[in-house]
Amino acid sequence: MNIRRHFLGTKIAGIAVLVIVLSLLAGTWGVSAEELSIEGLLKQMSLVSAHVKDFECILESVYNRQGVSETVVAKVTYKRPDKYSITYLAPAAYEGTQIVQSGRTGVVVNKDGTWKAYDSLTVQGLETLNFMLRFAKDDIGRTYNVTLSDKVNMENRIAYVVVAENQLEPQEEPEVFWIDNVKYLILQAETSDILGERTFLKLKKSNVSGKGNWDSYILTVLDLKGDVRGEITLTQVERGLYLPTQVNLLTDFGSIDQVMKDIKINTGAKDEAFIVKEAEEMRAKLKEAESAYSKKKYDKALIAYKRVIELDPENIQARCNLGLCYWLTDDVDEAVDTLETVLVKASGYLPAYNNLGFILSDTGRDIKRGITLLETAADGDPANPVYMDSLGWAYFKSGNLDEAKLTIRRALLFDNLFPDKKALATAHYHLALVYEAMERKADAISELQKALQEEPFNSKYRNELSRLRRN
Repeated sequence: MNIRRHFLGTKIAGIAVLVIVLSLLAGTWGVSAEELSIEGLLKQMSLVSAHVKDFECILESVYNRQGVSETVVAKVTYKRPDKYSITYLAPAAYEGTQIVQSGRTGVVVNKDGTWKAYDSLTVQGLETLNFMLRFAKDDIGRTYNVTLSDKVNMENRIAYVVVAENQLEPQEEPEVFWIDNVKYLILQAETSDILGERTFLKLKKSNVSGKGNWDSYILTVLDLKGDVRGEITLTQVERGLYLPTQVNLLTDFGSIDQVMKDIKINTGAKDEAFIVKEAEEMRAKLKEAESAYSKKKYDKALIAYKRVIELDPENIQARCNLGLCYWLTDDVDEAVDTLETVLVKASGYLPAYNNLGFILSDTGRDIKRGITLLETAADGDPANPVYMDSLGWAYFKSGNLDEAKLTIRRALLFDNLFPDKKALATAHYHLALVYEAMERKADAISELQKALQEEPFNSKYRNELSRLRRN
């Protein structure tokens, strides 16, 4: 599953809960600006709050949209390096709903115990916490390309200008941090994660204790126009740990006023609190199914996909792949029934149109309907060469050789968009059979040779090439 879902924006009436900021503070490390490397800086920042293993708090959020006010209360538990458990306490409509998140994956557990797992889950309100935790993770290099671009004078200190580019989403603008060289505080930043648009965070003022430490400080939030969109007050609740005890923001959807209270540090939160066993089994079975499928062990893949669907009946991708496994194990009836169910449950899921249309056409069961389904898939994603190849093959099975040739050749114009060499080789093979039916032997031989360039050990293609050459 590759579903990216803003849970609270879709499941709970667009409520953006949990604007949390974690800023990291430590003592002087005795490293000069000239000596510091990006690796050293990241290591030092990750060590700043390493003694804080977990924390929990109660977050009260008041939302005002178009004159309508609503208060949401949630208990939030965080465990290093990136696990979250969020349980909603109020209002009554959301009470008992839980979100468990580990890294990019997450599970939403409804109050009735039903759940839904996501491979990529974004919880509205956790954006700022995730943003500020970038440098607290030991494996940041796997996700971000981090560079140290400059040093500037800021607030009578030297600040390092750090650029973090998300390698998983390279189209996004890089985030920029100004980090001081004394306490490693983030004095300024540029991000798109807080207001949903490019935003500036800038230090407004600090409250300095008698020992010279910052007990708290305020970040001003500004948009690209320079208009103030709110303030975040951060208070040091534990050595090195700053949390937003008060947040006031103005978004495009309305105002948000938040208070964080009852903060507890190192409560001993166990890993089990961040696991939904059924979801973990589902993910394990899904990996097992995908591995077996890639190795052409379709019987094993079929068993694993069936278990995935038992655990997660709404997993449309798994159900669609189950239909393919039935077909590849010669159970065409179950393949068709399974894919028909997918179309009922998810009428817009184009892979099901492609798979069912191909099976109906390839087996000759209902070529006319197969073409209709494949035309729907191709119209819905006109740059998808697999859909075009499937449609061309359906035209071939119907005897419409001219349309078959044009459609498959159009698919091959997008040869770099095929998911793998096997799919590209299949398209060349299909076109070879079309050319053979059109009595264009030389072109058919050429296409088979191209298919073998992609899959040189495919015995079927070699046998077909030998047959054409003999004849």
